[in-house]
Amino acid sequence: MQKSIIFYDSECIMCSRFVRMVFKFDKHSSMYFSSLDSEFFKSIKQSASSIIPDQTVVFYENETQLYYKSEAVFQICKQLKFPVSLLSVFNLLPTAFLNMIYEFIAVNRKRWFSKSNEKCSLIQTEFSQRILK
Repeated sequence: MQKSIIFYDSECIMCSRFVRMVFKFDKHSSMYFSSLDSEFFKSIKQSASSIIPDQTVVFYENETQLYYKSEAVFQICKQLKFPVSLLSVFNLLPTAFLNMIYEFIAVNRKRWFSKSNEKCSLIQTEFSQRILK
């Protein structure tokens, strides 16, 4: 069985909240999660044919296609239950514009959402079986 995997920044509260939301609205419980710091992601990044930018969510769909930045977010949203799936309608906007917004948020996210050094506690949650290391 092929897996769709979301790679996220485990030290970012905003990213952790996004992952929790994805888990809650995942239509088929088919998405798995792994940290951008994981050995698993490092091996995928090395074998990728394109350069994966830092400070980005990465979506590895069905172990074949890599998406990142705004494209990753919209590919993920497309696979979620209503009403979150409606967010994919914004993908109609130009990718350059969406990535500009994404990059602005990515650069400022830790300052806006993380007031402490606490790490994501996804491993202790009810969906730890979908966390890949």
